[in-house]
Amino acid sequence: MFKRLLVSLAFLLLCAAQVSAEVKTFAVLPFGVHGPQEYQYLSQGIQSMLTTRLTWPDTFTPLDAGTVKKAVTAPPADAAAAAKIRQTLGADYLVWGSLTVMGQECSLDVNTLDPAGQNTPHPVQTPLSQVIPSLETVAKNINAQVFGKPETAVAKAQPAVQPMNQALIVNETQGGTAYANPSLKYQDMDASMGRWRSQTLPVASRGMVVCDGDGDGKNEVFMLTETTLFAYRVQQNEMREIAKLELPKHVNFVRLNNIDLNRDGRHELVIAGAMDKNPRSLIVGFEGGKFSMQADRIPYFLGVLNMPPAFTPTLVGQGVGQMKYLDSKIHQMIKAEGTYALGPAVDLPMGGTVFNTTFLPFEDGHQIIMVDDFDRMRIYSSTGALLTVTEETYAGSNLGVEYSTAPLGLNPPRATEVPPDKVFIPLRGIPANLDKDKRYELIISRNISVSAQIFSNYRDYPQGEIHSLYWDGVGMSLQWKTARIKGTVTDYALADLDNDGTLDLVVNINTHTGMAGTARKKTMVMAYPLDLSQAGGAIQKNVP
Repeated sequence: MFKRLLVSLAFLLLCAAQVSAEVKTFAVLPFGVHGPQEYQYLSQGIQSMLTTRLTWPDTFTPLDAGTVKKAVTAPPADAAAAAKIRQTLGADYLVWGSLTVMGQECSLDVNTLDPAGQNTPHPVQTPLSQVIPSLETVAKNINAQVFGKPETAVAKAQPAVQPMNQALIVNETQGGTAYANPSLKYQDMDASMGRWRSQTLPVASRGMVVCDGDGDGKNEVFMLTETTLFAYRVQQNEMREIAKLELPKHVNFVRLNNIDLNRDGRHELVIAGAMDKNPRSLIVGFEGGKFSMQADRIPYFLGVLNMPPAFTPTLVGQGVGQMKYLDSKIHQMIKAEGTYALGPAVDLPMGGTVFNTTFLPFEDGHQIIMVDDFDRMRIYSSTGALLTVTEETYAGSNLGVEYSTAPLGLNPPRATEVPPDKVFIPLRGIPANLDKDKRYELIISRNISVSAQIFSNYRDYPQGEIHSLYWDGVGMSLQWKTARIKGTVTDYALADLDNDGTLDLVVNINTHTGMAGTARKKTMVMAYPLDLSQAGGAIQKNVP
């Protein structure tokens, strides 16, 4: 009899342990947004952000967003309606609410419904620019007050690992990244730690690409200057010149790209420029240690975009606009009878150019990233709806094309009579998924100058950084960045610089000319080897 009692007690305790260890589910509904149409994207943005912040592996898991979207057509009007939705979804907890935008202020109302039917409101008044930090605070309160999540659970859910490179600063704005301990910020480090630097080259760079130009399976470094195209290889820890090509005179070259046009493993070099204000581009090949001109005097600005849905590198072109210098349509380029001509048009929001546009893979589609005339990033959905505009400036460059405008039917004034306008060409954006998760990041530069913030035409940047940004559902957030780089960032790439099998973040900089602007510019290349062993994916030789 006593043995039977012990067996029964053990069975009951085992069942109780299983029940206590049962995983709970929760669902976050799309938020109601009361305000201008331009903020409607926050409905799903807040839903996505809260779902991520509230997930507690093996304890609280979210319902699939697709399931929630099919079952819920409108936000609940009150707690009773929310209770019915919770029962329909079969979730243990339900999170819903609304955002009311009034000018630059907003009211964020978040509600949680637990299995007992208890509704816990979390109202917040916040400036519009502080919506993301406010959501972070609300998520922490829900985790602690409703889910009973201890602080130590964060560390258990997000184990500490080593950063990809010692010179990368992580967690400056967002804790819990995959690269380092959530409690650490890397600030006052040795700027030379974790990076390689070339010798100083006695030229001023206008652009750089790292690719396999001759198809031998090894990367070369191609650098564009005002008059010359150089080819280098990194050998014995030094950049060694292997070829150079004198470029056509009187052409203002503003962008160097690479693309394998023939799909033969050899990357062609695409150089965009302007003679006076008229576009003039050329395409150069590299084989046997020598350059060869493949096409010249192409009357369009040429660029390379990773076109959705396959995100295949595609040669695109653009002419000069009528009302604004670069407001003409972008087209895919086609080659017919040895010449390049405009092909199908690329559907972009107004202001898109071959220089300022990046397609960023996002979930099952993509987002369109554009750098505007004020160096602020404008993020659009795949349908062209504006999602947000960054407050910070990115991809600033001192390269540009001067032009003079005039009303239709009139000749533009002479430069001696009226100072010409100038359109600056931003640096590139690179979509990448280095950590091999479901989210792509944008690698982009941030040249820094106090004077440039005051004088729009001042573009001599004394320092800069490279940022990795991701879409958090509301805006672009910082994942990591390089330590501050002294000099002006002129270009960057993700490629195996020295062919050692390790992917590098390669940065090309020009030295600063000083306050008086009298010093002669020189250039150098820096490389940050990236340890992707913890990313769960194969290391790529190049990121297109």
